[in-house]
Amino acid sequence: MGDVQATYRAMLRDDIAPALRVLGLNGSGSRYSLPDPESWALLGFQSSRFNTSEALTFTVNLCAMSRLVWESLRREQSHLPEKPSPGTFYGRFVWSCRRGHLMPENRDVWWDLDEDADAKAVASEVVAAISAYGLPALRERL
Repeated sequence: MGDVQATYRAMLRDDIAPALRVLGLNGSGSRYSLPDPESWALLGFQSSRFNTSEALTFTVNLCAMSRLVWESLRREQSHLPEKPSPGTFYGRFVWSCRRGHLMPENRDVWWDLDEDADAKAVASEVVAAISAYGLPALRERL
């Protein structure tokens, strides 16, 4: 019996992160950003809270907003972090979306990993979806 959590972390580190960097994103682990001096354009991986060592599901969240607007919100709400989190909804001033809602099916999409999954194939599918749908949506909002 393997540890799918370790497989997921390795897939993010060894397969997805390098591919996202080639696409122009900065970051590591589960959080990435498109470099832009005036806006936050963020991408983050979200795992289900019901994941186990045998099986897990995950999705990709996106968010974009003006850095000036974010700093204004932070002055009003001092508990907010230095930069927004792609998995948190902050209200009408922040565009946020799950990657699946950008695709023609327009529905929430989660990927599955279990002991029998081909992690490299899953990583390839994730990167292709980000490249085709996520990055164009983020760039459109810069």
